[in-house]
Amino acid sequence: MQGPATSTQTSERQFFDRPADDEPGIATQMPRDNAVGAPRVSLSARLRWRIGLGRDLLPAISQAFWRDHDRGSLFLFVPVFAGSGAIVYFCLPSEPRLSAILFGLTALAGFKLLAHERHLAGMCLSAALLIVAGMLCAKLETLRLDTPMLGSAVTTRLTGRIAAINRAGRGGWRVTVDVIATERPQLRYAPARLVVSARALPADAAIGSGLRGLVHLRPPSGPVRSGNYDFAFHNYYRGIGGSGFFLGRPEAVALPEPADLTTRTLLMVATMRQTLTDRIAGHMPGETGAIAASLITGQRDGISDATNNAMRLSGLSHILSISGLHMALVAGIVIGSLRAGMAFFPDFAARYPIKKFSACAALLASAFYLLLSGMDVAAQRSFVMLGVMLVAMTADRAALSLRNVALAALVTIAIAPHEVMGPSFQMSYSATAALIAFYGWWSPRRTARNARRASRSGLLLQLPGKIGDHVSDIALTSLVAGSASAIFAAYHFNNTAPLGLIGNAFALPVVSVLVMPFAVLALLLMPFDLDFLSFAVMERGIDLVVFIAHHVAALSPSGNPGPMPQPSLILMSVGLVILILPSSWLRLCSLPLFAAAALIMARAALPDIVLSEDGRLAGARNGTALMINRPLGGAFTLDNWRQGYGLDQIVKPAGSGKVALEGAFECAGKLCITREPGGLIIAYTDDPAQRDAACNAGNIVVLGFAGVEAACPVPGPMVITRRDLALNGAAEIRFGSAAQGQGDLTDVSKAAEALEQRVQSARLTFAIGPPDRPWNSYRIHSNAARNRPERSRKAHAAKGVPNNAGRDAADGQ
Repeated sequence: MQGPATSTQTSERQFFDRPADDEPGIATQMPRDNAVGAPRVSLSARLRWRIGLGRDLLPAISQAFWRDHDRGSLFLFVPVFAGSGAIVYFCLPSEPRLSAILFGLTALAGFKLLAHERHLAGMCLSAALLIVAGMLCAKLETLRLDTPMLGSAVTTRLTGRIAAINRAGRGGWRVTVDVIATERPQLRYAPARLVVSARALPADAAIGSGLRGLVHLRPPSGPVRSGNYDFAFHNYYRGIGGSGFFLGRPEAVALPEPADLTTRTLLMVATMRQTLTDRIAGHMPGETGAIAASLITGQRDGISDATNNAMRLSGLSHILSISGLHMALVAGIVIGSLRAGMAFFPDFAARYPIKKFSACAALLASAFYLLLSGMDVAAQRSFVMLGVMLVAMTADRAALSLRNVALAALVTIAIAPHEVMGPSFQMSYSATAALIAFYGWWSPRRTARNARRASRSGLLLQLPGKIGDHVSDIALTSLVAGSASAIFAAYHFNNTAPLGLIGNAFALPVVSVLVMPFAVLALLLMPFDLDFLSFAVMERGIDLVVFIAHHVAALSPSGNPGPMPQPSLILMSVGLVILILPSSWLRLCSLPLFAAAALIMARAALPDIVLSEDGRLAGARNGTALMINRPLGGAFTLDNWRQGYGLDQIVKPAGSGKVALEGAFECAGKLCITREPGGLIIAYTDDPAQRDAACNAGNIVVLGFAGVEAACPVPGPMVITRRDLALNGAAEIRFGSAAQGQGDLTDVSKAAEALEQRVQSARLTFAIGPPDRPWNSYRIHSNAARNRPERSRKAHAAKGVPNNAGRDAADGQ
């Protein structure tokens, strides 16, 4: 007998949500407003309902926090805390001991066990435990690599094995060499791997073959300015201990096969990759072939600066580096092709899980693509993320969720925690998480909208709407991913793509239809020598992408937002995490963080004086112009300063017989002097004979040489020496709000007092600081860091001895 009907309904959502004090119970009647077909409640009304206008904010925050906890959203913060621990480790001024980290980990684990009944305290201890665990991962990676770094410049005779060959941007070759031996002088602490340039190579030079020649080697360089890319840091974790160039043409030398199986396997993969690159270049010569090679093998040689700049301004730079887009397209093509092919066999498709078979095949294809791409860090990260999603498909779990992104981030942090400091990790994971979070919010609303539209119109009338949805999806994807990654692009590269939405909207369909599918098809047809058919179509697609990039870049305004201080980056990063990961209204807490970050960025003070780490370049800022002390040299450093500080022009010192611009350096011999806008005189010299003249004339004195005489004999001026820069890296000087020294110039005593106050207000900051970490400790071994004068090449040439071939250079330190 059937019981009477009842209007009581049970909301499934209430089994997962923590009910608030004013919410109905689990088995009570649902309100009319939640019934199907009821009018939607506005956002403001829902916020008033959740927070309550008459209630305190803290209880509302606590309620929303525990609701996120019950939904499992707190797991998404696990890689955030672990990554923060890695960042803390890398930013420490001195190297922490492994014993101290292990002690902290053990103590926190014990406290966590004791606090098992105190839920909130346990979560705080869990966060601290994850931070220390991230520090431990970073410490273990540093100890595991222990890359030997070249400490000073040296000229020696090198014998090595070629690990990679790339074409240099200005002609010639750039070769990665595993060091076998050095002689005359023999480096007692030689790096294991070097990157060396050569104008020409032997005809039979190939990966795995030997090279011998005279090379001039240099230690890695630090950041060009504070917060900029640290070449020494990233080279340390890539195993590269220095760079240089061959003096003359190197000769081929026979070397025995490496005994290590891992080394032989890596050399075999690198050889296959180089052969594939040469084959692509044979079918598609020129820049188009170089772009095709960058999409398949990851080698970006041969792409012009104009095209690189156009791709950057149009927001298409991500196409040139193998990352999530390329991995996803390869996996999607394999899955779609296999499932469509197996669908032609209904009996097989009905009996076996063809979706899982296709996912396993896509995982193998992605792994092969990873090997072909040279296993760059961006490709490794993308493969980890894709692998987690494909394994989830085989386990019948959601293949795309923030939880899977968190798992992939944890794998990356455990294997290569130094990547957390790089722009590739930050931009990729932020863009991916933002897309998943956005479409998790947008997809139900789009589905409901499409259902209402389908009920009101016929099939033919739905076609324009579907086309519009496809275009809007591309635009929204570009907008969301570009906005999330723009934070880190602005910090690391001082660049954003204002018209990236337009560039991606036009270019991504071309890449998805004409480029990547035919790249995969070309690899399949290559054993049959039919790859030229696919390469012909791929070439047309690449030409169209380049055409779009150049035209969008021509319309794009400058995307340089100016310098972003580190506090702004931290606040924006925390705000982005809060905006993406919670599932409640707590996302709104990110808005004050974004506002504070923008305010700090707008009020950021530019440096008044900048100095390069080699002591050769000095610049004084005058408004939006930078006055420098040399007419030639330092093009890379000057371009970085101009873009990083948002300057309009670089003003060089006037030549003899020419009228110098206002504020420009005036040089006589090797002494250069200028007056900055505040009235202080800046004097620069790299000649010890001009030391007294510089010290007597300048309030800020830069001595670009090392030695016992690198100091001012009279007190008063602020002195920065070549030794200071060699130890601590590039320098920036900012003046406080002291008097400008431009008041009553007739009163000499007041003017001198104002200038003295301005000197005392100067804040000197270095890009590195004390070289106490493994990746910058090599700096203490150079002659300049030891306050020894650099040996001139002429003197060594007269004695017939290679430059810097003394005892320190022989040590490789």
